Amino acid sequence: MGPLERFLGLVDALSLWSGRLASWLTLGAVLLLTLEVVRRYFFNSPTLWAHEVTTLMFGLLYVLTGAYAHREKAHVGVDVFYARLSPRGQALINLLGFAFLTLFAGSLTVYGWQFFLASWQNKEFSLANASLPIYPFKLAIPLGAFLLWLQGFAQFLQDLQRLIRGGKDAH
Repeated sequence: MGPLERFLGLVDALSLWSGRLASWLTLGAVLLLTLEVVRRYFFNSPTLWAHEVTTLMFGLLYVLTGAYAHREKAHVGVDVFYARLSPRGQALINLLGFAFLTLFAGSLTVYGWQFFLASWQNKEFSLANASLPIYPFKLAIPLGAFLLWLQGFAQFLQDLQRLIRGGKDAH
């Protein structure tokens, strides 16, 4: 196995890991919301933190699933045109799309990092619950954006190989 295959395998493993983490976060958020509903409506004893924690957890889900969705080709596409293209044509479209992905994920990584740093330096806590730190959750923004870009870069390399090899799969 060459260095490119090892790199592509590592990126796929990271994206798969982020998707699995997101699935466990989903389960945790659903269980937490269920607990909150039971406490609120059956025992008249709501928590001060459950709603906000689940909101933050769903935010984590949003940013951490991008790379996994890209790996699984689950993002919305215009298949009416794309599916009719040859493998080389599809690779060319994907290569062009990578430029837009780089703009989006790159901006989100850079500005998300600045957003996280400002929150971390100020030790930002929730306005609704002073014991709930917000800054750790904001780290997920640049992390998720970078993972998305990394998976896109791996796809870029595969599509570049496909284009060079005349439409044959790189593997």
